[in-house]
Amino acid sequence: MSDLSLAQRYAPSIHFDAAETIPLQAVGYTVFRGAAQSGSFPKRQVIPPAGAAFVIEYAYYWDYDIQHMYDLEHIWVAVGADGQVLDAEGSFHGRYLKLLLQLSCVLPPTDGHVHAFCQPGKHAFLPDGQMFRLLPDWREACLSGAGGPVLVGGPFGGVYQPTEADNARSIRYIREHLAFEPSMVFTKSAEDFGLEPALMPWAQLWEEIPGRICAECARLAGLYAKE
Repeated sequence: MSDLSLAQRYAPSIHFDAAETIPLQAVGYTVFRGAAQSGSFPKRQVIPPAGAAFVIEYAYYWDYDIQHMYDLEHIWVAVGADGQVLDAEGSFHGRYLKLLLQLSCVLPPTDGHVHAFCQPGKHAFLPDGQMFRLLPDWREACLSGAGGPVLVGGPFGGVYQPTEADNARSIRYIREHLAFEPSMVFTKSAEDFGLEPALMPWAQLWEEIPGRICAECARLAGLYAKE
């Protein structure tokens, strides 16, 4: 089976807040059959656990986080030689946490598709949406805390240098168009935004992201120049 077929076969089921305003744009995948450094999550070396034939890394790209332009989150799915999912982890604000736990609130994989719940606005992953209530600012981040500059970090540090005007427009756009009241009802899928996220090798997405950021900055410049 090709890497693309594997990425499609084990693509996680992402559950978004019903009021989420920011559509997922693209997903980059990498299949690790041995230990190797992640290209999209620089602080992590991906090591297949005992019994795993491979680990699929999914890098999820959004144009925005509710507090800045540009967002990249991750899920790692470990699969055994028998084709069964052995383990899964999701990124969580620079760290990564387990998505498969022996808890009554955690859904088991459905036909190989791990269930991951996406933090409203912030897009970190947990195995159950109600767990986000543990965060003191889960609601305020999407309302009074909404808005932020162009943030190009992680593997893209230094690739694009936003201007003060870029940052000001990003802050304004998020506050005016993306801020929302989280419902904490996770019934929305990526497809429900009316945009099919593109699935591609991570190397391809890596090449595209700087251009996507530049294009979005240019779009906002045009949007606010009309006033």
